[in-house]
Amino acid sequence: MKNKFNLVSKILQILLVAAFVFSAVEYFSKIHGRRFLFRFESVDAKKTSLEYRILPHKKGSEAISLYVDEILLGPKTERARPIFSPGTKSKFCFLRGKTLFVNLSGELLYQTGNAGDIMRGIELFKKNIFKTFPQVKSVEIFIDGKQIPNV
Repeated sequence: MKNKFNLVSKILQILLVAAFVFSAVEYFSKIHGRRFLFRFESVDAKKTSLEYRILPHKKGSEAISLYVDEILLGPKTERARPIFSPGTKSKFCFLRGKTLFVNLSGELLYQTGNAGDIMRGIELFKKNIFKTFPQVKSVEIFIDGKQIPNV
């Protein structure tokens, strides 16, 4: 009888530890979010500078919209250029099928700060989207509601 009690006790201890580990992993993964890679143009050369950031867990269009908002904030390091002029915001960002539609504010056109070339910025913006979200096959960019031709 004592052996059965020890066996049941051991099984309960293992289940309790497994439940604790599982709940701890779930808890911490929700807090820290998901790690994303951002590509920016380097100040030193025409190279690409890489930056990792952790963003909250979102799914589908919400994750893409959050990613777009974050990339528009620009790099955190001084050795990289922002993709677009400071102050550029996303007015809307949604996924329809495999096409992402993004409407950016007119600040993009002013080319202020140390932002690079607008066309290079659009290419880099699309590259970030395609590499991070493989389900997106095309990106349609609008500036203040006016569609720009595909780059």
